[in-house]
Amino acid sequence: MTIRAMALDIDGTLTDMSRRMDPASLSALYRLKVPVVLATGNTHCFTRAISIMLGSHHFVAENGGVISIHDRMEMLASREPCDRAFQILQENFEVQAFDSRYRLTDLVLKNDFDLELAGRILQDAGLPVELVDTGFAVHIKNRSVSKATGLKRVSEILDIPMHQFVAVGDSYSDIPMMEVAGYAAAVANAREEVKAVCDYVSAGPFGQGFAGIVEHLIQEDMFQL
Repeated sequence: MTIRAMALDIDGTLTDMSRRMDPASLSALYRLKVPVVLATGNTHCFTRAISIMLGSHHFVAENGGVISIHDRMEMLASREPCDRAFQILQENFEVQAFDSRYRLTDLVLKNDFDLELAGRILQDAGLPVELVDTGFAVHIKNRSVSKATGLKRVSEILDIPMHQFVAVGDSYSDIPMMEVAGYAAAVANAREEVKAVCDYVSAGPFGQGFAGIVEHLIQEDMFQL
């Protein structure tokens, strides 16, 4: 197959669990000659700053709630149901949101409460939201969006079909975009359910693993340069 673009997670893929970026991941990024679309649960402002620093011009932020193409932002969801869900969770658990003043379409909580029970409570409340554990935090997000829906919109604007994207990640939130991309790859530290949907899994973790994925794709001559 031919790859014309890459969708790339940040935390746990380019970085380690302390959110430090390995120089190997930077070197690998600079080897790429195709558009790179950062796809992350991070806020729009954080992702925009990282996008500028890394030389990427397109991104999906807040797990699909916000996209940006050449600095043109589109919001694909509303935060209002997430705020209502947070109020309900506060009535049942000791939860606290962080980054909320920077978030446009979702909320983020520390992952220190019973997610299964919380999910049932929100389902019973009839709210169109879901809880997603990324390994770094728990996101309250609209069910209508994911990294896949955000990436599909980016793909339409860039006029690059989804089957010509490679999706790279490590966590449960990456699975939707991996399932719609033409090729999927995971770093070695990825969850087992993530590896199960991938075409390739690197030998190394985090940034070293990402560098290994890029090397594999180049060796297989999969990029359209």
